[in-house]
Amino acid sequence: MQKSKQITYGLGGLGVLLGGVGVLLVSERGRELLSKINFHLERAPETIEQFADATQVELDRIQQTLDQIAARLQAVG
Repeated sequence: MQKSKQITYGLGGLGVLLGGVGVLLVSERGRELLSKINFHLERAPETIEQFADATQVELDRIQQTLDQIAARLQAVG
């Protein structure tokens, strides 16, 4: 494919994308959708932090269990 056709197809795709975003911003349903996305993105760091904390607690429990198993194996062996 020639470079000029590649650029034309690329710009055409960009135009369609920008047009879709424009329609999304203009329509009421699109604004509602963007509002919901914004709400969830604002809560994301808090949710990720809670997940990280819960994961750390579980990892600590696993480590404690492994330490107990290792101590018992040393006592037996």
